[in-house]
Amino acid sequence: MRLCLIGPMPPFRGGIARYCYLLARELEKRHDLLVLSYRRQYPPLLYGSKPQIDPDVDRASVQAEFRNLSFDLDSADPRSWRRTAAAIADFNPDAVILPWWVVYWAPMYLYLLRALKRRGIKVLFLCINVFEHEDNLLKKLLTKSVLRQTPSMIVHSAQEKQEILQFHPGARVAMHLLPLFDYPSPKPAKPHRELHLLFFGFVRPYKGLDVLLNAMAQLEDRDVVLKIAGEFWKDEEQYRRQVAELGIAERVEIVEGYIPEQQMGEYFSWADVVVLPYKKSRTSGIIATAYGYGKPVLATRVGGFGDNIDDGGSGRLVAPNDPQALAEGIRWFLEHRDLDFAGNIERFTRKSMSWASLADAIEEKIAAPRR
Repeated sequence: MRLCLIGPMPPFRGGIARYCYLLARELEKRHDLLVLSYRRQYPPLLYGSKPQIDPDVDRASVQAEFRNLSFDLDSADPRSWRRTAAAIADFNPDAVILPWWVVYWAPMYLYLLRALKRRGIKVLFLCINVFEHEDNLLKKLLTKSVLRQTPSMIVHSAQEKQEILQFHPGARVAMHLLPLFDYPSPKPAKPHRELHLLFFGFVRPYKGLDVLLNAMAQLEDRDVVLKIAGEFWKDEEQYRRQVAELGIAERVEIVEGYIPEQQMGEYFSWADVVVLPYKKSRTSGIIATAYGYGKPVLATRVGGFGDNIDDGGSGRLVAPNDPQALAEGIRWFLEHRDLDFAGNIERFTRKSMSWASLADAIEEKIAAPRR
């Protein structure tokens, strides 16, 4: 098939760019693929002073991996939208694959969807998130207006499939778990007595770091240490004050800043358990990354986490926004350190969380007749 994938690619930072790269790499093996990435994702006004590009990733080396990859699209420049629509028309694909995760893309996507519809080109949405983690009524209305433009979609949790069917009952929605994210292999971890907990990634209020810190305060008699590694969206000092006020500074290390892909392995190698104490969520690439390193996950029972975690096998699920429940989950890992978590994860993810199986699902959706 001739396929077109639109989305950020490295050297753009973050999990979405990694998602698009790993998917494109799998599709490139099977199909004639056109990848249309961004010259600029977000204007500085929206992204603040934080860099959008990973300086350790060379764009030319990424481009060399693909037969047909361009970095021309600008989310804030309608002229680039027109060029993108023309490039797709010239390529004449069997389908265009559109990742969806934040409502910011609504104006550009609506333009492209109208252009593709006029040319009779099939569109498949890959919904990494249906609704944003921090949404509101306007964001939900815009999301619905975009996703109603096409019936073909793939989501990464059963909850999100139901959410789509509530506002788009004619949609043909497939559910496929988020595939494993692979990053550079780490060095073997040094032997240690303490249980090493890792909170990784962007620190935002909905991710529940405050709850995890309160849980740590309930474990003062235990050999448990926590490493927080990631970029604070805001309120870094608030968390540092909380650590000091709880008296847990000796057991909590904060590594502030974006962690490049080349350095991620040392953090996940260090960890015994990756913790996601989220107050709300749908899916998370952190789970897929942890599994990629063979690390179990302690997470709250929110969104699609229950689909992605084999409770008692690949990790543990606890109630959200509950420090005591989270502390009990940590104690469970202390008491079950001899379990073969890596083996459990391999068995759990072998068939249902691979990029090959996601590519299979995409092919099946695209081959399905229109209704």
